[in-house]
Amino acid sequence: MDRNSCLDYFQAFPFWEHMTAEDQNFLLDNIRELHYPAGAAVQSEERQCLGTLFLLNGVLRVYLLSAQGKEATLYRLRDNDICTLSASCMLSAITFDVQIDAETDCDLLLLPAVPFSRLMKNNIYLENFIYKLTTEHFSDVISGIERTFFLTLPQRIAAFLLDEAADTGSDELSLTQEAIARSIGSAREAVSRSLKKMNKDGSIQISRGSIRILDKSRLYKMMNTY
Repeated sequence: MDRNSCLDYFQAFPFWEHMTAEDQNFLLDNIRELHYPAGAAVQSEERQCLGTLFLLNGVLRVYLLSAQGKEATLYRLRDNDICTLSASCMLSAITFDVQIDAETDCDLLLLPAVPFSRLMKNNIYLENFIYKLTTEHFSDVISGIERTFFLTLPQRIAAFLLDEAADTGSDELSLTQEAIARSIGSAREAVSRSLKKMNKDGSIQISRGSIRILDKSRLYKMMNTY
């Protein structure tokens, strides 16, 4: 993406018009274009606090990783989303580190942590924009926590599949059972047993590397009856 394309991209954000010409040029001078192939680690323990990520296209998974290696997905980001937790070291209210993986090939723009911090200090509109996005992300985090504590495993799987269908706009989901298990923080074997039962009762159809939702009403009913 050339400088003019970056300018067009950032002009659409509400904070842009409130930035000085100097800060606008500083942002454009420091923005970096990155590409990550599917499966690549965008942020990990070895590569923490990148800065703010502007996802142009693809799917990023933001998750926590325990000392025992157990993963808990916080949320996913898709085309045109912005990841603020990748700059958690610059946000005083954030006291934990997250991991970020590219689930598909991803193209994104990165505003590194140091210039990001300078711009945040200079412009309250940018600061408010970033904290508002972070608050919205925390709504997804709380929703995930509620499901973990208050829903059964079949209910969590049903909710996950319905959410994925809504996000992608398709009932044909490119998902492995391992990916589902990671996303909802459960064991693959337990997820596999639940999926087989859902396949048998006609809710879904399992294929290699994909799951097709056949009966959404049954999945919604499952969330209320298990």
